[in-house]
Amino acid sequence: MTPPGMRWRSGVPQGLRETMPGYRPWEIGLVTAVAVLAGWLASISQPIVLAVFVGGLLSIFLMSRIDVAVWLLLAGTLVVNGAVLLMFPRMTKISWALSMLGFFLLAAGLFPLLLGRWRARVRLPGFLVLFLALVALSAGTSLLGQGPILEIMAGVKRSYQMLGLAVVLATAPVTPVWRRHFRAWSGFLLFAAILQLPVALYERIVLVPLRVGLGGGIVPIDIVAGTFEPNFEGGGENGTMVMFLVVCLAYLLTAWREQVLSALWTSVLVVELGVPLFLGETKIALVLLPMMFLLVFSREIRRNPAVAAAALTAGALLTVALAWLYFSVFTIQGKSPEQMVQNTIDYNFGSAGYYGNKASLNRTTVLTFWFHEHGLHNPVETLFGHGMGASYAGSGALVEGHLNRKYPGMAINLNTASTLLWDSGVVGTALFLGVLATAWLAAGRLLSRCGDGAERGRLIALRVCLAANAFSLWYSNSLMNSPSHELLFAFTLGYLAWLVRADRTKPSPENALPRHEHQTALSHA
Repeated sequence: MTPPGMRWRSGVPQGLRETMPGYRPWEIGLVTAVAVLAGWLASISQPIVLAVFVGGLLSIFLMSRIDVAVWLLLAGTLVVNGAVLLMFPRMTKISWALSMLGFFLLAAGLFPLLLGRWRARVRLPGFLVLFLALVALSAGTSLLGQGPILEIMAGVKRSYQMLGLAVVLATAPVTPVWRRHFRAWSGFLLFAAILQLPVALYERIVLVPLRVGLGGGIVPIDIVAGTFEPNFEGGGENGTMVMFLVVCLAYLLTAWREQVLSALWTSVLVVELGVPLFLGETKIALVLLPMMFLLVFSREIRRNPAVAAAALTAGALLTVALAWLYFSVFTIQGKSPEQMVQNTIDYNFGSAGYYGNKASLNRTTVLTFWFHEHGLHNPVETLFGHGMGASYAGSGALVEGHLNRKYPGMAINLNTASTLLWDSGVVGTALFLGVLATAWLAAGRLLSRCGDGAERGRLIALRVCLAANAFSLWYSNSLMNSPSHELLFAFTLGYLAWLVRADRTKPSPENALPRHEHQTALSHA
């Protein structure tokens, strides 16, 4: 019997309809089914499956608030992920949720590219078109290789999990609201850079002594990586942390030069961001710092050699101090600073293996070994590679690359260049180099038309980041398997693409409004 006061209408009790106004019967049924499914997934104790389900539900909300999704990805990758790994070292799979968010943003970014009306579709800059072509070609040609489908999927996920951030930023509307979003995100990146000092101090003072004597090839000082994926049983992305800090230093110095930031605040923030460079043993700073000073003060070098000489001298002294610290303080027991320098040269440019064993390659021999193994006898693999994920040799990987089993212990994916060559071949590597080159030229064109101020500081920082990523082709493979490094690269490309699109919408000088009419239009806007 129907309870008193509750009459059925269209298959749903009227009393129930009154408590949930505006909902249709199928919507109520859908919510009920979702609740039942969520309860069942929670009961089977499969966190990955449950995370996929929750991520799908969250995506429905985020589809209407892409800016919130970007905030979650930036904060989750640069701050939350590192903090969780420090406090709960076993929770390494937290990065899976960030990867899912990255692929969600890829879908959201492709909508205005593929599904809009032809005249309304977004025109992407050439460097981002090349990047999308690289991903499509690498994934497509991977099917020609000998790797299983799971290896290919893992390789695409690992190398291009943050591509969605670049696409969704590049396709964002060119409006004042989104300009404010970009400025807020830039401010958050500076805040994340400031956080590196207290975290790096904790790692240097507390965690490094605890790692001494653990064995297994663990280098205690490698844990000093700030919030960039520190791992107590392994290490961390300390090279990415250094690159990030150098890029932020470039922005601060440019803002000071453009009189946007006072000398006092510049000094305080430069010290805040510079100290973490001294806490670890990341020799990439010896290359990135001089490069950064040259790019920041390139205009002064041409216009005012005296000011440029003072700035470059300060940069040179900082680099010398870092070099002395690395080779005198962080010495290996039983080796003099001279032997440390020679050891660094040997495992970077000589014949010594990077990991110390006879089979291991180093940053230079890993490239010459690829050339030795490829040529006219295997033209398909030479041109298009062996498939995404084929060379992966990460510890604890769910899907190991089949080439890692063929060349055990050699670390054929030691840097980004070798990873690209093995996985995507000469064609894929050429496309990636084209991305960097065309993005560099695009940033240069924007700089030539940019006036003074904070906007110039952001463009200089983007250019420094591109140069640092070009150097990382030889330095490490974090650009192909580290969420934090991939996020910084994707943000650089996405922000630069948006700035290129914004520059296209500026009125030409002959069509610009007179100054008083322009001010009137702004007041009405």
